[in-house]
Amino acid sequence: MLLTECIESCLNTTYPVFTGDALVLDVLTFMQEGGLECVPLLHEEKIKALVTILQLLQAGHTKNKHKLSLKDLNLQAAESIGRHEHLFDVFSRIRVFPGNLIPVSDKDGRYAGMVEKVRLLAKIADVYHLSEEGMTLELDIPAFELKLSEVIAILEKNDVTVLSFGMYRATSEAESMVITFRVQTHDLFRLVKNMEKYGYLIRYASPFFKERDDELREKALEFIHFMDM
Repeated sequence: MLLTECIESCLNTTYPVFTGDALVLDVLTFMQEGGLECVPLLHEEKIKALVTILQLLQAGHTKNKHKLSLKDLNLQAAESIGRHEHLFDVFSRIRVFPGNLIPVSDKDGRYAGMVEKVRLLAKIADVYHLSEEGMTLELDIPAFELKLSEVIAILEKNDVTVLSFGMYRATSEAESMVITFRVQTHDLFRLVKNMEKYGYLIRYASPFFKERDDELREKALEFIHFMDM
């Protein structure tokens, strides 16, 4: 699936919308009955604001509450993500949306629907194989020595399938890069030991065994020590 299709596949085009003429009390009743946290307010088919149930409850205490409409509220302008945009390009922007729902617009700016933030995060988790099928291996490598192709070649020599990877600096002053791999391997314990023999500093590795397998782990350590003698 293309990443641009990830947004499309999560898009809810039937989510209820309102215009500025809708009465606050009517919208409030609708949201309470439907269990909705917020609804989009549209103006000329474009997203204008996200109206929360808290804002409507507060507005419902005013004197003219029966005549008050959504356009009378002092609402903050809402942003949206593009239906046509790459999922990775919009990822840094989804944090500006306080709730779980994010408005989506077409290329011409017209409102297209809503997506749930948790569904977009789940898509990203799928892309990077963050499910239980993979294991994590994190290396700390001096930046001047970093040759990613060499690291991947060593992993593959150890019968490892690299599912995804990313890199970052542990601190802004750090001279080394931290590379995090999601991998599939039949023997992560052996892989870690081999990587250490190559001189790589292992910053983190997924747990080798469960607590009930502590005895087996100790035997494996003894065997490796014996082989190194």
